[in-house]
Amino acid sequence: MPGVRKREWGGLEGEVMRRLRERDRPVSARELRASFSEPIPAYTTLMTTLTRLEAKGRVERVGDSPRKVSFRPVRSSEEEASETMTSALERASDRRAALLAFAGNLADDDVAALMDAFGSSDHSR
Repeated sequence: MPGVRKREWGGLEGEVMRRLRERDRPVSARELRASFSEPIPAYTTLMTTLTRLEAKGRVERVGDSPRKVSFRPVRSSEEEASETMTSALERASDRRAALLAFAGNLADDDVAALMDAFGSSDHSR
């Protein structure tokens, strides 16, 4: 049914990024569209989404010809998550409080991974 939203706001961007990262090479909008099952976004919708992702610095265009353009992610999902967390921390008025609130939401295995990264053998909170 035209005009009925089938995804959450920003859901298509996330889905496009996930599908781009599954490939080991740049992907055209047509190839990307073929990877969707219902609901299948229109080609123009995908191009608009890819153009917006490019403007946000999340994907880059590959190819000189407008008819043979492909896209690939600029960063891995891990790099993007790190950048998002860093950006959120920079916007916080109290960095320490923000860090403590974030740490309070971590699972035990996440805490253990951070402790390992900092070279500590004590994994208790």
